[in-house]
Amino acid sequence: MTVGQWLDTWLDTYARIRVRQNTFQGYQLVVNSHLKPTIGEFILKDLQPQQVQKMLNNKLASGRIRPSSEGNNGGNLSPRMVEYIYSVLHMALEQAVKNGLVARNVCDAVDKPKKTKHEFMPWTTEQTNQFLSSVKGSRLFPLYMVAWGAGLRRSEILGLKWEDVDLKKGTLSVRRTLVRVKGDPPYKFGEPKTKKSQRTIPLPYPVTQALKAWKKRQAEEKLLWNGLYINSVLEKRPEYNPLNLIFCNEIGQPTNPDFISNAFRRDLETAELPKVRFHDLRHGHATQLLELGEDIKVISDRLGHSTITLTADTYSHVREKLQREASNKLEQILDIGQ
Repeated sequence: MTVGQWLDTWLDTYARIRVRQNTFQGYQLVVNSHLKPTIGEFILKDLQPQQVQKMLNNKLASGRIRPSSEGNNGGNLSPRMVEYIYSVLHMALEQAVKNGLVARNVCDAVDKPKKTKHEFMPWTTEQTNQFLSSVKGSRLFPLYMVAWGAGLRRSEILGLKWEDVDLKKGTLSVRRTLVRVKGDPPYKFGEPKTKKSQRTIPLPYPVTQALKAWKKRQAEEKLLWNGLYINSVLEKRPEYNPLNLIFCNEIGQPTNPDFISNAFRRDLETAELPKVRFHDLRHGHATQLLELGEDIKVISDRLGHSTITLTADTYSHVREKLQREASNKLEQILDIGQ
C-alpha cells in the first residue's frame, strides 16, 4: 500500500465521520494538493522521516519565493499552512500505527514546523468609530455592529436566527454556526466550535438599536421581494428568508461567508483604514475590553473560548502593555524623597 492509498482510506474511513464537513474538506485539500503529489508514491511501511522532512522543508521554502499562478501548489504557502500539512499527515499516520500498518509514526521523528501566531493590530477607539461611521446606513452595518459589540466569529454571526436575539433584554445567544461547503446547498449549519461557544451575550445598547432597525428594514425587504414576484409571470414564488436568519442576503438566502470578507475589505478601503481581517473585529472586541479593565474571565466567556488560558495566551501582548501601564501608574504615586 502506498502513502497516497492510505491517505485516501484514512479520509473516507476515519476522518469523514469524525470532523465537520468543512474541516474534512480542508483535510482533502491538504491530501490532494500537498501530500499525495509529494510523498504519495512512497510505500507506506517504508516511509522515512527524512522524506517527510524534505517535503516540509520544500513547502516552507516555497512560501519564501514569489507566488506562482498555480495556487496552493505554488509559492504562496504560509508557515501556518505548512504546520497544518504536518498535522494532517501526523493524524493519518497515527491511525496507520493503530491499525498495525506501520510500526511507528515517522512524523514524531521530524522537526515539525514551529507554531505560528497571527499578529494582529487591533484598531484604536478612533479607528473603530471611523469605520462604523463610514458604513452606517449600509446593509452590512448591523452585522459589523454585532461583530464589534459581541465579538462573534463570522460563522456564528451568519448562523444567527431572530429567535436567538431578545431585543427587549438586549441579549444574543449563540446556538449554531453557518459555514460554506461543497455541494448543494453550498452551506451547512453546525454546532458551535466548543461547548463554551454556546453562550448568551449581553449586547451594548447601540448594537441592540442597530438590530431593531435592521429587523424593520428586513421586513420591508421581504415585502418588496414578495411584491416583485406577485407582479411577475413566475408561477412559483420562492419564500424570502424561510430560515429566519438575521443576516440573510438580498433574496433571503444564507449569506456566503466569503462575501462578508470581501465586502469588509472594500469597506476598509472606503473608510481609508489599515487592512485587517474580518476576524480581527473579534480581536478588537477583546482588546478594547481588556483596555477598559474588564476581567479576563468575562472576556473569555463572551468570546466562547474553551479556557481562560486560551484567552490569556491569545491576548498576552495586550496584557503585557497593560502591565507596563500599571507599573507606570505606581511610579507616579511613589514619593519617598531623595
